[in-house]
Amino acid sequence: MSMNSNSTPSSAKQVFLLGAGFTRAVMETKAPLTNEIMPKLDLSGFPEIIGDYEDTFPDIEQFITQTDLKCLRFDKNNVSLSKRLNEIRDNIVEQIVRMFDVEVLSVDSLDNFPTLKKFIGFVPANSTILTLNYDLVLDQGLWLSKRWSPGGGYCISSFPYSDEENKKKGNILLLKLHGSCNFRNSPNFKEYPKIEITDTIFPNISSKINTRNSTLDAGSHVLVMSYIKMPHSGIIELWRKALDSLKDADRLTIIGCSLRDEDTFLKFALYHFGMKENTERFKIDVINIGEENCRCLESKVKNLVARPDQQEINLYDTGLQGYLEKCQN
Repeated sequence: MSMNSNSTPSSAKQVFLLGAGFTRAVMETKAPLTNEIMPKLDLSGFPEIIGDYEDTFPDIEQFITQTDLKCLRFDKNNVSLSKRLNEIRDNIVEQIVRMFDVEVLSVDSLDNFPTLKKFIGFVPANSTILTLNYDLVLDQGLWLSKRWSPGGGYCISSFPYSDEENKKKGNILLLKLHGSCNFRNSPNFKEYPKIEITDTIFPNISSKINTRNSTLDAGSHVLVMSYIKMPHSGIIELWRKALDSLKDADRLTIIGCSLRDEDTFLKFALYHFGMKENTERFKIDVINIGEENCRCLESKVKNLVARPDQQEINLYDTGLQGYLEKCQN
């Protein structure tokens, strides 16, 4: 399929969009894809939703959306049932988070993860990475590469950390648009999730900020697979920053992201790519496994981005590793 060099002028701005296929590519078989999550859920203690589970299997978006709708329906007219359903939903979220947390997916050394190391070295300084993943694999890899810091690297306008440390490194911005295992909720903290910054996640950072063993910790803030998403204000701020980055970009690189139907926010955001003024040509790289998947994504992207006639779309159907190898040649 068509190949172009990834070399871009120093003035060009590049945005990366990562889905579950990215983590699968750099972690091999350890990281589950979205369609592999539902069979892993243990709902043996929740007979109230077994029927919904069976009716919607294996579509986890439909299953969680069905649960969300029930929570909303009974919120006022059946308080006890609403409370029970919300407890069940919280348990489902906890189970999903555990599939992606550092106890399961962790990077101890970049040398042990050559594809991740190669990708991080490939990302230009001043780039923005939009990720829909909850895991901390890329966060850890960026930290170990010394090109990024959680102090400012998660978006200073959203979270209360100085961005100076990150600017001294590669000034790469990592926007976790669906939340993260280290974005922590607390009972009295509804506006912005707190970021957990500890040595367990970031080796030798010598920090114990927002540790999850605190009595005030109420679990991870993630937007699970549902057509009904209720993010904190801080996550909305990340989406605003994503829009700005897409509007200012010349190149969009999509890796392992299927642009699923429930990602309404993402579809709206992608319309902003191609809006940059005084730019005649934009480039989109679509990286996935298989020609059919790439062609499907190409069709979706063409219907989402601004000024589609000025977009040059290149397809790479051998996955992330194949893409990086070809771009090095």
